[in-house]
Parts: sequence; C-alpha cells; structure tokens
Amino acid sequence: MRDGNPLKDAAVLGRTSARTLLKWFLLHPGVRVESATLCEILWPDKQHPSNPTNRLHVTLHYLRHLLEPGLAARQPSAFIRSDGKGWYYFDFAGRWWTDVGEVERLFAEGKAAEARADAECAIASYERLLDYYDRTFLTENLFDKAFDSSRTVHDVAHHTAESRLLRLYLAQGLTHKALSCALSVLDRDPYSEEASMAIAEVSLLQGNTVTARSQLADHLTTMRQELGVNPSPSASHLWGRINITQ
Repeated sequence: MRDGNPLKDAAVLGRTSARTLLKWFLLHPGVRVESATLCEILWPDKQHPSNPTNRLHVTLHYLRHLLEPGLAARQPSAFIRSDGKGWYYFDFAGRWWTDVGEVERLFAEGKAAEARADAECAIASYERLLDYYDRTFLTENLFDKAFDSSRTVHDVAHHTAESRLLRLYLAQGLTHKALSCALSVLDRDPYSEEASMAIAEVSLLQGNTVTARSQLADHLTTMRQELGVNPSPSASHLWGRINITQ
C-alpha cells in the first residue's frame, strides 16, 4: 500500500521475481546481501536464468520504480540501497509498516512486561502476537525456497511466544486458557512435554486425576517408545504428584 492505496502495478508485480524480492527485503530490513546471493534466492537450482546478474538488475530497476514512480534516472532509491560494489540492503526510511515489525515489537513488549512482573500486560502482548503467528505465511510462499530461513525463524518464535503465554496462564490460574493453549501447541508438536504437562496440571487442579494420569502416561510412553527419551525431572515430579493424589 502507498498512501492508503494498493500499488497500481500489484498484478504485474505478482507475476515477476520483483514480488519475491520485495518480500525478502521486507523480512530482512537493513541486512546487507550481495548480488550473487540475491540471484540464488530468486532463481534457485534449475530456475537460474542464463544471465542472472543482468536479470537481477532488471528486477531491481523495476522494483525501485514500482515503489517510487517519480524516481528520476540515476537517482538513488530511498529504500533499495547499494554500496555500488554489488551489495544491497533495504531501508525502511521511516516510511514502512509491516506485520513482521509488529510481531517483533509485541514480543519485546511481552518480555519487558514479564521482567517487571506485569502478567496482565505480558499476556495481552503475547495473545496479540499469537494472532499474527496463527495467520502463517501466504499460501504462495509456503514452499518457496526463498523463505526457508524465515519460516524456520517464524516457527521457533511462534513456539517461544506460545510457551511463554502457557506458563503465564498457569501461573495466573487461567486454566481454561492454559488448556486451550496447550492443545494448540500439541496440534503442531505432538511431542511437546510442556504442553502435555500443562494439560495434566490443569486436570489435576480440577480434581480430575484420571485424566491427568492418562495424559501424562500417554506422553511418557510415546517419548520412550518412539524417541527413546526419558522423562525430565519436572515430568517425573508431576507424575509423582498425580500418583500420590490418586
């Protein structure tokens, strides 16, 4: 969007490597990258054009003018910057908003709230953060090699935020939210000990020792039989508590 309106050439952008390049830049603001690496990102494996460097220059030229239609000949772009030696980086120049930047802000906000023991603010920040993570990547980019590293970072950050939120829910006695969060984690990672323990913990708090024992027993059995992993001290302690209660 520019000035509240979609880029008029968005349809054309969608049929060119310029769209992929713009997304990559927006995911890596300020990161300096050489032209050879950009060529590999845009045209991996057998997709490489016969002259990738020339193709890259054409793509960069097109993208510059798409973003800044009034750019004069030889006038440097405010956003796509170069050192003149084949290295490029993207400068937001204080004029861009992206959801990538917003998730980074919300995560920092949540951590800061935790540090000052403001659980309510931390929970609110992480809940808004998870709303972004739940939207995942655009369908067209789910298997695009250009975004492999970004997907990995996304998955790790998603797990970290969800784990922090789950611990906060449990600490604040928000059992229904903790249960929902734990089930969401297990949907993506059926081996999550933290999520299985949270479900068992909530069941135990609710007086349902049968469900607590069954949940944790299933998890421990799966970890031993499928992964050859022994329970952590925390899981063993919870198992002991459940059996004493029962």
